[in-house]
Parts: sequence; C-alpha cells; structure tokens
Amino acid sequence: MYAKNLSLLLHRELSEPRSFDETLTRFQSLRGYGQLPRGRERAAQRLTNDEIARAVLGYVPTQSGWAGHVALIMADLRPVGGVSASLRKARSLSDAMAALLDKEQDPKAFVSLTLSIARIPGNDEYQAKLIFEEDGLRRTASYVSKNALTLAVLGAESTFDHDRPLSSNSRQLVLDREFFSNLKRDVDLSRALDRPLKTDWREYETEEEREIFDKSLGARRGSRFLNLGVDTTVAWPKDPTRVEFDGHHFVLFPKTKENSHSISIDLHHERITAEDARTLLNRFLSLLSWCDDRHAILREGWSGNPVPVPVPRRDMAFSTMIYWMFNRSMPDDDALLNCLSYYREGLNAAEAGIASQEVLSFFKVFESGFKDSGRREIGPKTQEWIASVFDEACKKVDPSYLKQFHENRQGKALAKYVYEDCRVAAAHASKNFPSDSDMSIETSRLSVAAEIIRALARHYIQMTFNFSESYFSDQPR
Repeated sequence: MYAKNLSLLLHRELSEPRSFDETLTRFQSLRGYGQLPRGRERAAQRLTNDEIARAVLGYVPTQSGWAGHVALIMADLRPVGGVSASLRKARSLSDAMAALLDKEQDPKAFVSLTLSIARIPGNDEYQAKLIFEEDGLRRTASYVSKNALTLAVLGAESTFDHDRPLSSNSRQLVLDREFFSNLKRDVDLSRALDRPLKTDWREYETEEEREIFDKSLGARRGSRFLNLGVDTTVAWPKDPTRVEFDGHHFVLFPKTKENSHSISIDLHHERITAEDARTLLNRFLSLLSWCDDRHAILREGWSGNPVPVPVPRRDMAFSTMIYWMFNRSMPDDDALLNCLSYYREGLNAAEAGIASQEVLSFFKVFESGFKDSGRREIGPKTQEWIASVFDEACKKVDPSYLKQFHENRQGKALAKYVYEDCRVAAAHASKNFPSDSDMSIETSRLSVAAEIIRALARHYIQMTFNFSESYFSDQPR
C-alpha cells in the first residue's frame, strides 16, 4: 500500500464529496509532521500498518491543515488501565489501530472506534474509545493522554467512565466494522498484487519546494523540532526567520489567517531539552517585551516534527444557545461580588498564560474571608481552612494535576505549601520563596498549583454564599 493509493482510498471513504485537493493537503500535512514518508524519493515506499493508522487519524479534524498535528498527538494516546486493558496489549492508539490491520486479526472481533476532539479553553483534549470482542466477551478500551498517569495504572479501566464525553462540545469521528474491513481488504489486496507505483507526482511538487525552504530554516536529518505558539504585539518578522540567541538557533513564524505567531527550535541539533528550550525562549521574549514595552506570552505546543512548522491559530471555545436564556439577578452581597471579580480575573490570567497572576487571583477569592480584624496577617486562618476543605474541594480536579501537585510540594504540609510556596512566592520578590516566571519548571509548578487553588476558590464561593451555577435561577440545585 503506497501513500498515493491510501489517499485515494481514504478520500473515497472519509472525504467525499470534498475536492481531492483537500485530501492532498491532509497528506502533505501528515508528511510534514513525520507521520508518513517524506519526499519524492520515498513515494514508492510501502506503508506500514502504523503509518496507515496515522493517516486515518489525520481525518479526525475538520480542517485538513491540522491533519499532521492531530495525528501526531492522537497516535500516542495511551490505554486506560495500561496495556493489559488494550486491544492485543497495544501500548498506544496507533498500535491498536495497526493491530486491526494485521493478517491474523479477525475483522469480526472489531466493533467500533470513536475518535474525539474536545475544545477546552486554551487547549484541545483528545480521546478514543475502541469496542471489540475477546474470548466471547465485548470489551471497551479507552485511550487518553500519556500525561494522565493515574489512568495508566492496572485496573483503572474498571472505574473509568468510557462513555463520558470530554466536554460539552466534543467532535467525534466514529469508524465502524465495515470501514476497517474494507480498509484491511484493500491493504491486503495491494500488498498481494505488489504493483509498481503510478502517480502524477502532483502531491510532491509543493513539498519539494517546501523541503528547500525547510533546509534554509535549519531542518536537517534527525531534527526534532519543538513548536510553541506566541501571543504578542512586539515587532516580529513578516516572513519565517531563523535567528540566533544565547548560542542557540530557532525559527520565528509570523501570524497569518491560519497560524499564530510561533517559535520552533530543533531539540536534537541544538542539544537542548524541551524544558530548557522553554526557559530560553521565555528569556528571549522577555527581552523583546522590554525593548517594545509590549506583552509576549509563550503558549503551549508540541515536539517531534522533522521540520519547523507554524502553530495553528487558537480558535477560542465558546457556547451558544439558539434561544439565549438568562434569568439571574445582581447579588446584593458586596463580598460575593468581590469574589466573583477575583475569580474572573483568575480565569483571564489562565487564558493569558500568566500562572503567577492566576494563582494570586484565585487565592484572593478566599483569603479575604480570613483576615483578622485590624491585622494584615492572613496566613494561619487561611491555611487552616485549606487543610479542612481540600479533599472535598478538589474532588473534581483532574487526577494527573493532583498527583503532580503532591509531588511538587515534596512532603511539605499541604496548606503551608499552597500559602508560602505558591501565594507568597507569586506575590512577592521573596528570598525565602523565590519565583522566576521565565523558568519553565517554575511556570509548570505554578500552573499545576493554580488548578488546585481554582478548585478551592470555586468551593469557597459555593459553600460560603450558597451561590448557584445555573443560567436560569439564583437558587442552587
């Protein structure tokens, strides 16, 4: 099975009645992200089952230009409950999908595969659900981010809700038994016939020009680029530009209709870790911000591309109602109004990627309720409250955040860590509790803490003021 043949097959199954140019764009994106063989000289290379699986994942996003990005992330989703809960003990989603194409795999044992993208403010979340039959029993395997470490433990699949959507606005692609049976049949037939490649090379014309361009930006054999979005109004080059800073080279991509400002750095040839690279780029942006006196926020991204690529623009998630209904009255409690303003400030800081401000804003929600009369000291009473409500307040926090939070505090008393190492460190230039917001490890630590403090803030508002979350009623459920 050649990439050309696969593009025709998947276009027929997943893209019609769209133009074939849209499928060519998907395959170009897949090659650019290293998910399929790159270059005219590798066009006649037969695809592995894993590469075929990644090409299928390229059809999950509606925008064809996102195919490679989404396939790169979704291919590495890990099974809930570990490999023992996965189809044929596959370690990742792409491995499980590849197993469905094996000669020894019984097509009738497969039921369906649901691939989901959830739009969450500031990020996307990905998940997959595979239903199959084994030993006469119907089983369900879910695949989630490899960072959800608590879901990787043995037996986690027994308590995991496989049917719960990631969010209220998830997009899903559902592939049934017939799709994989047809795909497997065509792949087996192509390999059996073993015919030479026939193509008009149209799909490689743009790619060859791109390869020359990529080399001018520093792409080399073995390159592994980290690509990070940037939200900024500082002066920026109008064309992709390779720059040198502190002994390292990286590429600046300009903002376009499809892409945000972004920076790409080759982790392999620059001999730098992803964490140190983020720190370096934060330092670079801090200098630009100082020179222009304008903001510059380093956003999230991904690594693994053999060439530098721009980061797609962030389409903000939102909710709409056909008939918009809102039946809430203005609270008459000034303390509640104050807390709501702090809470929104925290959400805004989270969206802007300012972890220290996020920590402070959410902390202000509840700290004002524990001031002693006539005193500025608020620490002890606030810490007592945090310790007393922590478990209840954090019941809905993502387990991976909780695990990382407890690791970060390194045995220090929970409430004391939240107050001193998070709130005080973020608020003051303290020698005892320093916090350098350019350091990647520090921004990660505060981002995790902010998720916890946000949960505490929401719990405080709900419990203290008995405040409703509904659009339609002031009375809580």
